Amino acid sequence: MGELEYQEALKLGKKEQKNCLAQGKFPYLPVLDEILEHQEIQTEQPMGLVNVPLDLVVGTSTRGRTYSFAANFMPVLDMGTEFSLKWSKLADAQVEEGIRDPIIAYEYMNRYYVVEGNKRVSVLKYYKADSVLATVTRKIPKLTEDEDVKLYYEYMKFQEITGMNTIEFRRPGNAEKLLNHVGHLEKWDKEMQDDFDMLMFRFTKAFETKGVK
Repeated sequence: MGELEYQEALKLGKKEQKNCLAQGKFPYLPVLDEILEHQEIQTEQPMGLVNVPLDLVVGTSTRGRTYSFAANFMPVLDMGTEFSLKWSKLADAQVEEGIRDPIIAYEYMNRYYVVEGNKRVSVLKYYKADSVLATVTRKIPKLTEDEDVKLYYEYMKFQEITGMNTIEFRRPGNAEKLLNHVGHLEKWDKEMQDDFDMLMFRFTKAFETKGVK
C-alpha cells in the first residue's frame, strides 16, 4: 500500500517542482542555514515538546535533505530508491497506528525547519494531517526596526501568555488588542486554550461560509 501512496506523492512533488520552475522559484525545500546567513540571531530558546501546525512546517534545517523534496514537502526521488522504501514504510505506519515519534525542528519567525524527521513530515502532509509533535528550539533574531521582526517579538509575547502557536498577526499592536479583547492577560491554562480554540474554529467557519479566507 505504501508504494502506491509514494507514487501518488511523487506525482504531487514533480508537479510542484515543475510549477515552481515555471515561476522562477526555488523548487525544493527552503533551507534554514541559508536563510540565516544574513540574519543576526540573538539567542536560542528550547521550547520542549510542541504540537506544531503542519502548515507552519516549511523547510529543512540543512541543505542535505532539501533535494529529496519539492517545495510542498512531497518527494521527488524515484521509486525503488532507499528513500522511497523508507517513505512507503512510514506511510503504512501512519495508516496502521499513526506516526508517533516526534520530529526535531528549529522555529524561526514562527516557521519550522526540520532537523530530523523530514520523511515523517512529508507523509503527514500527504495524508493532510493537521499537526506534528516536535521537539523545538527557537532561534530568536536580534530586535530591529524591521516590521516582520517587531511582529515576531509581539507574537512571542502573545505565545508566552497564551501558549498558542496557531495565530499570526499582520500589524503591530494587534496581539495586545486581542489579549485586551479576551480580557485575560495572565498565563492561560488548558481550559482557556481549549475555549479559545473553539471560538477561533467557529469564527473561521463563519468567515469561510461568507467566502472569506
